[in-house]
Amino acid sequence: MITGTKVTLRMFEESDLDAYAKIVNNLSNATPYWPSGLQPKANLKKEFSENSFWKDDYKLLLVTDKDGKMIGEVDTFKSSPNIKGPEVGFRMFEKKNMGRGFMSEALRLFSAYLFQTDSTYLRLTLLIHSKNTASLKVAEKCGYKKEGTLRNAWADYSTGIPHSDEILSLLRDESPSLIDLLQKQ
Repeated sequence: MITGTKVTLRMFEESDLDAYAKIVNNLSNATPYWPSGLQPKANLKKEFSENSFWKDDYKLLLVTDKDGKMIGEVDTFKSSPNIKGPEVGFRMFEKKNMGRGFMSEALRLFSAYLFQTDSTYLRLTLLIHSKNTASLKVAEKCGYKKEGTLRNAWADYSTGIPHSDEILSLLRDESPSLIDLLQKQ
């Protein structure tokens, strides 16, 4: 568990799965910047039973507020065998929690954690929809720097319209240490 001043990052527990399934399957909370497909609870439970959403090539943590309510998630996954560091993702579950600093703190803590726990990581990469100004602000607030644009990187899940992603990265020497972040609280 990683506890900040506004949020806690923690691994999933089996008791989280029913509530998590309700959250991720509530498409009224979906944004145009995140896949909006349904995830059967049985599939989530099966994956959890196999690896607790924590594997060498994919890790998923819950973001909770100070009251322990699930408000978002952060994840990391291998994006390319040639890049010395994973891709990172993040999302808030409900719009009412956006713009309150929760995800900025979560991303900052998660990034520092990743660098602390794997010395082979030279960089962390974010791919963010070019029109997702809120997530771009979160990334830049956490020290990620824009490197370029992946033009027509993916197609909208419902319309097929192509969209571009901004490539942002955080290098190891640009990230505060996890210890420093936790001591500043």
